[in-house]
Amino acid sequence: MYQAKTFQIEALEGLSEKQIEEHLKLYNGYVKNVNTLLERLTEDQQQSDKMGVEISELTRRMGFEFNGMRLHEYYFSQFEKSAGEKDALKKKLVEQFGSFEDWQDAFNAVAKMRGIGWVLLVEDEINGHCFNVWVSDHELGHLAGQKVLFAMDVWEHAFTVDYAPTERGKYIEAFWKNITWQKAEDRYQA
Repeated sequence: MYQAKTFQIEALEGLSEKQIEEHLKLYNGYVKNVNTLLERLTEDQQQSDKMGVEISELTRRMGFEFNGMRLHEYYFSQFEKSAGEKDALKKKLVEQFGSFEDWQDAFNAVAKMRGIGWVLLVEDEINGHCFNVWVSDHELGHLAGQKVLFAMDVWEHAFTVDYAPTERGKYIEAFWKNITWQKAEDRYQA
């Protein structure tokens, strides 16, 4: 069974304590739903007569709930303070995009697309290439075999306590003011 993680998030600029509190409640719901689905799937798989529509739909739902849980863990951990000064990922992004700022602009352009979902920086574990990826919902759009290095939640629940739905750009600016890039560097070098 999974346990909800506790994140050490200090006061953030442009993202209120209330916004983070509400968003963490949503994360806790994903953890709860993953555990419920795992229990149900284990029980149903032991009863072969239930191997049909019910187990199919529970299995499909698992991707949404599990990825919702895990992506939120990536997201919230980026607000925690971190020691160290690694810059291997930044160097990789400069190599691929020309500058860190050019990568960030490309990432933000994806984040500003219409729709709900996530923007992820992922690394191809086979050839080391990095991609900015749009993930709809939580489970649609992941590239197979890619390591998640950085995550921005662009579902409206990530910002509508503090910003109107039409103010996604202001949320994106606030997000960047508060992230700890070192978390992405740690993931890159793990």
